[in-house]
Amino acid sequence: MKGVTLISAVILIGVTLTAIAIIYQAGIPIIKKMQSTATVERMKQIFLQLDDLIQQVASEGNGSRRTAYIKLGSGNLVFNGSENRIEWTFESDAELVSPRSYIHLGNVIFGSNLDTKAYEDQYQGTDVYVLENEHLKVFFRKIGSVSSPQEYNTTDILMAVYMKDIKEWVPLESLEISLGSEESKTGSGYTILSSTGSDLPYATLTAYMNSSQGEYYINFTLESGADFIIVEGYR
Repeated sequence: MKGVTLISAVILIGVTLTAIAIIYQAGIPIIKKMQSTATVERMKQIFLQLDDLIQQVASEGNGSRRTAYIKLGSGNLVFNGSENRIEWTFESDAELVSPRSYIHLGNVIFGSNLDTKAYEDQYQGTDVYVLENEHLKVFFRKIGSVSSPQEYNTTDILMAVYMKDIKEWVPLESLEISLGSEESKTGSGYTILSSTGSDLPYATLTAYMNSSQGEYYINFTLESGADFIIVEGYR
């Protein structure tokens, strides 16, 4: 009986080890995701602690200082003096955050693909709204406002597109948008940014048109990582 027991135990151990090996191989993506998630969560907590530390020093006035120690396991840490911020980037095959999404945790921004900006500027002496990411810089005419609509033509909206990768301007004459008739291209309305600032997953400019053929909206969206603009119309 002892011999049988010993042989059974050896066979059982062999099967168990094989099963563990199979499970481990099959579970590698899950394990990698767990490791990446742990890394991101650890850095998130570090940044929240840094934010608290910075707020304490700021509240104490000139001359106050603290020493902070950061153990960086993975990713890249950058101190951006020009924009007065600390950035940590981490690449992973696992989808830790939904693409082009973000959340604010106090002064800490946590998200994925946050490479878009939306802001006001001037282009050839004209007030414009700008949507910018790693590849494109798109200029839209600033027209009227919600409280003060202005007469315009849809060909006035898009002014210029600069391709940053090849350092060239798109040869653009005009972009015509209508409801199927010439009359719908003109009317009163405005252009407006849905949000402003940097570190955005995407940015959208909305043009509102009240023409003799009806009211409608046009959305121009630039996403992080994209080398094209998404144009959508709705009534």
